Amino acid sequence: MSIQSVRFRRFALLTGLLIAAGAFATPAFASEDQAMEQLRNLNKAFTGIAERVTPTVVTISTRETVSSSELSREVPENFRRFFRMPRRERRERPGLGSGIIMTADGYILTNHHVAGSADEITVILNDNQEFDARLVGTDSLTDVAVIKVDAEGLASAPVGDSDGVQIGEWVMAVGAPLDLRSTVTSGIVSALGRNLNVISDRSGFAIEDFIQTDAAINPGNSGGALINLDGEVIGVNTAIASGTGGFVGYGFAIPINLARKVMDDIITHGRVRRGFLGINLRSVDASLADAFGLDGPRGVLIANVFPDTPADAAGLKNEDIILSIDRRPVNQPNQVQSLIARKHPGETVALEIRRKNRTITLPVKLGEKPAQIGDVASARTQAGQAELHGLSVSNITPEIEGRWSLEAGMEGILVTEVVQGSRAARARFQRGDIIFKVRQGSFEREMGSVAEFKASLAALEKGRNAAFFVRRGTYHLFLTMRIPE
Repeated sequence: MSIQSVRFRRFALLTGLLIAAGAFATPAFASEDQAMEQLRNLNKAFTGIAERVTPTVVTISTRETVSSSELSREVPENFRRFFRMPRRERRERPGLGSGIIMTADGYILTNHHVAGSADEITVILNDNQEFDARLVGTDSLTDVAVIKVDAEGLASAPVGDSDGVQIGEWVMAVGAPLDLRSTVTSGIVSALGRNLNVISDRSGFAIEDFIQTDAAINPGNSGGALINLDGEVIGVNTAIASGTGGFVGYGFAIPINLARKVMDDIITHGRVRRGFLGINLRSVDASLADAFGLDGPRGVLIANVFPDTPADAAGLKNEDIILSIDRRPVNQPNQVQSLIARKHPGETVALEIRRKNRTITLPVKLGEKPAQIGDVASARTQAGQAELHGLSVSNITPEIEGRWSLEAGMEGILVTEVVQGSRAARARFQRGDIIFKVRQGSFEREMGSVAEFKASLAALEKGRNAAFFVRRGTYHLFLTMRIPE
């Protein structure tokens, strides 16, 4: 191959990279030297961003005290029998993740699955300084948590606008994958609005609107930053699509606009205040679009409007199709839930609706989403219900007896929901359990109402285990759960 051919191929490669990067629009008139200079400038952009951003992303080390029974569930049953693993010994389970410094006085954004259930949290800065951190609040339905260190003058991350992110733009992921601190990887935005069905409650409520990227993300990146070429945080790295658990696929990040709203709520109100419509949704596929007279699959179908909700008050009806929210087109249920969840109760949104053969716009004043099991940061309760330590319980009323097919006159309180990964879940509580007594040391109390349940929990010694007496179908059993300090 001639020297001229080699130089031409190298020139074509360089100009192709620059065209992809948008460096110039007319490469035919550019020399190889110009192409190299443009490539060097692109390289300087990446190195400059990495230099500015890495001090704002921290490593988070956690420890959680768990029982050997919890650990043994990760081991196949045959191995548990072979090793005769003890079931009540307390052990520490370490964890590793990343976080983003959001304020100079030490508020750090991370994932719920990184810090939400940790007993000890240590933050390690880019310069290897270490701080003990406390959990400010957490929200499992968005997988967002906020922690705080006592420090001043920290380098905080500039925040971008995730609503303006476009497919194909360059991004960088910063975090501590596999305990390799301050690691920077690059890629592009591969897709937007992804719904992975990894965050939801049993009612189907989910707030998943992930940014998908092919930048390398591995275990330990969780809670770290996804950065655009302006050096701004546009997402919180959260999940991996991989058959191995490592980077053989794509990574997913929570849009920073959503994560920032959750963080601000937690800091300001101590809980997440979500906008609420009161509807059940389903996607519009080609056959449904044809049946409803649409020109193609678009919008999101309202399958059910719940009575006495903001949607009901605004005049929304079953079989309406939501086309847009505040002029933003929506085509998936998770997009609707994400946009509404970013709003606060009392705000008004404009819904463009397809109803039969006409299109109308309805203003809807949002209410507050009823307390759900995922709202871990919320201490809100309703009459006859309570949510504590990942456990949602309800009084047993005649209505509940009918709905849950319970025996008439059954005493105790009903477990209606259990948060995945919570203390209650690790204690093996299940939906439908009937709790009728609790014991801790010499303290023993029967309970027949949510009020008695709450009073009993308040009387328990913090940091110790308590035994809960439970009916599950025809069986009686007791479950132990550590009462957090």
